[in-house]
Amino acid sequence: MRVEDSRTAAARTHFDRWSGTYERGRGAARLQGVQTAALAALALYRDDALLDLGCGTGAAVRAAAPVVQRSVGFDLSPAMIAQARKLAAGIANVEFREGDASGPLPFADGEFTAIVCTSAFHHFPRPLDTTAEMSRVLAPRGQVVVADANLRHPAVFVLDLALRRLQRSHVGFRSPTQLMRDLCAAGFADASMCTIWSRSFAFVRGDKPGPVTPGETMPNRSGHEAGHA
Repeated sequence: MRVEDSRTAAARTHFDRWSGTYERGRGAARLQGVQTAALAALALYRDDALLDLGCGTGAAVRAAAPVVQRSVGFDLSPAMIAQARKLAAGIANVEFREGDASGPLPFADGEFTAIVCTSAFHHFPRPLDTTAEMSRVLAPRGQVVVADANLRHPAVFVLDLALRRLQRSHVGFRSPTQLMRDLCAAGFADASMCTIWSRSFAFVRGDKPGPVTPGETMPNRSGHEAGHA
């Protein structure tokens, strides 16, 4: 049995305490803007099945629900998941699951066509395991967008050093280049990135390769870039 990383336990406690004010506290509007941009970068369609990894109280899951066939949130924090279910009550195509993104995800191979992960990746203690699981549960020709602070920005670099000392749940920010390498190592192709807020925050997108069946009509997502969301 895998022993839980101490930073994972700390993250669970941290977000349990935050769950009651997550969507209305300081920084909530900024987070909502990031989520909106990340969903736009995915260019979702009505046949899509979306997974939000590190979904918090499920704002992005709810926002995507009118557009997609299925919208699923996954988070470590029981209190976050409980709040997410409460806020999404009555939305038929929404569901939430509790669990650790550092281990095997409780989903079948190729179960989703799109994955989003906003402001959460820096809490994952085994990032390569997480990106490998993203690839596994994503269908061929699916897309992933990871949005997080950019370690290459001087202010973020200093913040990262401070958080590593002061916040037990903080694993570390990554540069967009490293995130693209992580996705490519997991089997994604055509990894791309853009930045906002004076390059302090990055969106990284990866496409999972897959064959096109003759005669099949696939949505054209190629004109949608994270930087234009």
